[in-house]
Amino acid sequence: MNGRDLGKVVTFYGKLIPTFSRIGYEARSLTWSGQSSFDFHGQRWLVTGGSEGIGRALAGAAAEAGAEVVVVARNSGRLQELQQELSKEAASRILIRSQDLSLTSGVNTLLEWLKEEGHCFDALMNNVGMLLNKHTLTPEGREASFSINLLGHYQLTEGLLESKLLADEAVVVNMSSGGLYNAPLSLAGLNVIDPEAYNGKLSYAYSKRAQVALADYWDERLRKTGGRCYVMHPGWVRTPGVKAALPIFWKLQNAILRTPRQGADTALWLAATRPNSGPETVWFDRAPRTAHTSDLTRKPQCTTRDLVDYLDQQLNGQGDVGGER
Repeated sequence: MNGRDLGKVVTFYGKLIPTFSRIGYEARSLTWSGQSSFDFHGQRWLVTGGSEGIGRALAGAAAEAGAEVVVVARNSGRLQELQQELSKEAASRILIRSQDLSLTSGVNTLLEWLKEEGHCFDALMNNVGMLLNKHTLTPEGREASFSINLLGHYQLTEGLLESKLLADEAVVVNMSSGGLYNAPLSLAGLNVIDPEAYNGKLSYAYSKRAQVALADYWDERLRKTGGRCYVMHPGWVRTPGVKAALPIFWKLQNAILRTPRQGADTALWLAATRPNSGPETVWFDRAPRTAHTSDLTRKPQCTTRDLVDYLDQQLNGQGDVGGER
């Protein structure tokens, strides 16, 4: 990286430090009332990607606040550690399920298990996500970042809706990322099979942008029965995923990164308060924010209907092999 490029990076992150870092969270939280006083007794939650980071904090906080929580992740050992670190009462409300949500077969298995167990959820946290710098294909032949960050979320949410495993007044939260501001809504940026055309950060951004469109799509459907769907981003959070995917960023910003619990706060607050939300609203630190910061993302390259049709085709084995950046 030359001096000019380094200067651009420093300027870019310098502008975001006051808002995305722990500094922004702690400053805004001074004006909040009832910051941790959530009450989810009588509710049942489903949290994906709950073995570490934000998902782990989400699941633990919901259980401590009285919810019965089904927590899903691949690593069963880390899921068991979650139970062990909670109070005895909260741990008794945690039910863990080891499942690979990067595979459509894994999501199908999870849905079948949820049906058999008779679960019906008041809250769904579509949290599982991963930024993969190295191009990786799943055993099913899809690009892994696309499968983990988008297709699995869509398959799980649609499966719960179709099977009536979401309560009429359920709340769904899509855990997005500030990375969404780096890409427009586009099919071409999804499921990039060609390693030469793959860019991990852009692939992540395209999926996170698509989560915004899906939140509006699901919110329109859920509102008919009193439910809601939101999309949020957590700011810069100190998680194992960030450390692995962005090592230089981690070294430079680690001291001011948010805790996982701080990153989870807005999702918990949304589930507790269920505020009104307009189209293309991204929630951040308990407030509605713009979904766009530049002309790059204001001009979508496909419609939400195109996105939904594409994801359906992928699940039905009718989609193309992959996109190109």
